[in-house]
Amino acid sequence: MPDELLVGTIVRVDEHPGARAPSLLLTVDLGPTGVHEAVLSTGAYDRDELQGQQTVCRRDADGIVLVGAHSHGKGLVLLQPSQAVEPGTVVS
Repeated sequence: MPDELLVGTIVRVDEHPGARAPSLLLTVDLGPTGVHEAVLSTGAYDRDELQGQQTVCRRDADGIVLVGAHSHGKGLVLLQPSQAVEPGTVVS
């Protein structure tokens, strides 16, 4: 499976049990490619604002990673579409 960028919808947010640093375990719906889990450091986001949010994900053979910009002033800022799209939409 080649690396690809897809839009996912965050459908569940939980505290990540056993993590070394405070982090969240996100369940992300990628439409036709299924539901996957990703870990996010809690730094800039809280649980309530993430629920239902769409974000860009990189999918590879090992799973998914949320795509973000690392801002000096704001920390990690998740990339997201400017309008809602179907989960699993390919980013090109």
